[in-house]
Amino acid sequence: MGTAISGELAENLELVFVDMNGVPRGKTIKSSTFREENLPHIAAAVLCQSITGAYSNVAMEKYDPKDEDMLLSPQWSTCRSVPWQSDDTSQVIVETIDKAGLAVAFDPRNVLCRVLERYQELGLKPIVAPELEFYLLSPLGRDDHTLVTATGIGGHDEFGGEAFGSDTLSKFRPFINDLNRFCKACDLPLSSLLHEMGPAQIELNVGHGEALAKVDELVQLKRLVKAAAMKHGHHASFMAKPIADLPGSGLHIHCSLIDEAGENRFQLKNGDASDTLRFFIGGLQAYLPHAFALIAPNVNSFKRFVPDSSAPINLEWGYDNRTTGFRVPYGPDSDGRVENRVAGADANPYLVVAATLACGLLGIVEAIEATSPVETDAYDLRPNLPENLADGLRALQANDKLVELFSKPFVDVFVSVKQDELADFSTRVSSWEVSYLGSSL
Repeated sequence: MGTAISGELAENLELVFVDMNGVPRGKTIKSSTFREENLPHIAAAVLCQSITGAYSNVAMEKYDPKDEDMLLSPQWSTCRSVPWQSDDTSQVIVETIDKAGLAVAFDPRNVLCRVLERYQELGLKPIVAPELEFYLLSPLGRDDHTLVTATGIGGHDEFGGEAFGSDTLSKFRPFINDLNRFCKACDLPLSSLLHEMGPAQIELNVGHGEALAKVDELVQLKRLVKAAAMKHGHHASFMAKPIADLPGSGLHIHCSLIDEAGENRFQLKNGDASDTLRFFIGGLQAYLPHAFALIAPNVNSFKRFVPDSSAPINLEWGYDNRTTGFRVPYGPDSDGRVENRVAGADANPYLVVAATLACGLLGIVEAIEATSPVETDAYDLRPNLPENLADGLRALQANDKLVELFSKPFVDVFVSVKQDELADFSTRVSSWEVSYLGSSL
């Protein structure tokens, strides 16, 4: 890791960035051809691509009418091997820049960098620790209408009730072994791994560190997980709610702030939240409804918010309270932090962290006081999350403070891509319509 000379790289070099949906995109070049003075390039339109593969005409007409190229500048600290492919390939996450050398405004990674710059101006450094959940599923065929959890070794299926089981993951031991082997080979730290609530549902933790570095690692880890699963005939799905009667999958973000003196500004005081931590949570409560499309970016995302299903239904907060949207975990006062439990695993990791930090920043700057911590079951309280993606997109566009933090070009492109996806979804005939309307009417 940290290689900056092409001669030290493998023969092939994958240049990777992610689109609005967090899908890895890019190109592979021969390492020997790389030149810093003549950076590789690719169509900027890739960032206007929807989950269907179509491109947003609205976004391109406004920000890329000539269908121009953008340049790919490797961030060498992210350079790693690609052990699931071969020994002759390296990968590196790139910063996308325009021909004038400026960051492309509607690249999700650049959006996070933009928010982090605001923290730097205040002398603060966000520290995050992501927790990511996913399901191992059977591969999906073209005409399939239902996702099915994967079968373990020896033909063993799971039927639930095996959450956090010490031996349960043994059913997928070949996958787990390769997952650990790949992580070690490419120096991706994996701090813990556990069986989650659903059958064949797994949670990965990547440890804590500076925000951008940790999200870069998470993006590379998702690629690794999918590759390891595919090797063993499984499909690793990061859908928020892949199966209706099973728990959804979340992307939880633990967050703290370090000041210039190296002190944790979220440090608790005799178990109670500091002013800075309360203001950060207050900002999440006040502004996350306006940034909700970034953490619940798909139609399916909203099906995860079901009471008593390990997903929140409101933006309450509490101490060591997993029924709330924002949890201050149990631990020493010095480790004070807040966990955003609202985002789904389907969200773009750069945008989840950008949204979390942007809303918290506004809370700190505006000294927004959080509500009283909830000491009971938050599922008994009123739901107050946005109800659908269309509402979330309108709320994002209407909030001038968030638009300024993320940049108007990003918000315009993100919204146009998501509106295109909604329009496409509205034309599709669902399995529900086929099952009930088709047979009864």
